[in-house]
Amino acid sequence: MSNSNTVIPISDEQAKAIQEALKTLQGFGGFLRETFGTVPQDVVGLLGGDWLKVRRAENLARILAKARERLRARGVETPEPASLSIGLPILSAAADESRDELQDIWACLLAAAADPNRAKSFRIAFIETVKKMDPLDAAVLQSANADDAGRVTGETQIKIAKRLDSSRDEVEVSISNLEKLDLIREVNAVTRGVSAFGREFLRTVSD
Repeated sequence: MSNSNTVIPISDEQAKAIQEALKTLQGFGGFLRETFGTVPQDVVGLLGGDWLKVRRAENLARILAKARERLRARGVETPEPASLSIGLPILSAAADESRDELQDIWACLLAAAADPNRAKSFRIAFIETVKKMDPLDAAVLQSANADDAGRVTGETQIKIAKRLDSSRDEVEVSISNLEKLDLIREVNAVTRGVSAFGREFLRTVSD
């Protein structure tokens, strides 16, 4: 039986990689203090064991860079420190995400939480929603909202599938998941549409 207190040795290369990743994350110290009232040393506690630190630190560095760029693009020079009840869950969940499409969404949530013009409409439920999304779900939701005033019919699904270079089955699976997340709701027997919650979510993560 293994001992939970056993120290697992790592190679010199692994140790160097960890240090480099954490050094990269430290470059966001000022941004973290401005937006979340925290510093890189606090964030290290979210990164887990040594073998996870490199990937998580790299993920967070990419997401923080994207969030900072979004705030700059909106002209937000003085971010509003987010509540810890929002900031820490976002950072914790975002650290595990390496897929570009969802990194973009986490970055948008980080930026929204620190944007004085958007922070008041930020819902904690958005965090749990993104945790349960796959990249195609996000693309389908955005496409559905852009087509037919947010209404989704069989014809709409065909258009979305072609646009995203996906099969109709893949799009249908994403729509089913979006329904479970209350981002899309049934309108009638043949039509579904982006819900009020879905529209609020899209406004929050929009540029």
